[in-house]
Amino acid sequence: MQLIIEDHFLGEVVTNNKQIGKSPYPTEILKAFKKRIFQINQAKNTADLRQNKSLHFEKLKEPKYEGKYSIRLNIAYRIIFRINTDQNSRLEILYIEEINNHYS
Repeated sequence: MQLIIEDHFLGEVVTNNKQIGKSPYPTEILKAFKKRIFQINQAKNTADLRQNKSLHFEKLKEPKYEGKYSIRLNIAYRIIFRINTDQNSRLEILYIEEINNHYS
């Protein structure tokens, strides 16, 4: 499985372990995000992520999130992503789009 973080701020937090400017997220959310990224990187495929019930892996039902999925960071925040599969190699590619406050 390949992981691509499309949000520039979140990409910098993960790859360079630094923030660019003021964080739009609380510190504990960024820590949880890095932990989830580690878990995603350890998984062989999305089936491994689905088996880990603590992630609350789910397909989103809201019309604006059609074709997207989420895993929880905590009770309020979640990572929104989409999944593409390369048909030739059967490689799953996760595109991390955003961190979303589920209740705002």
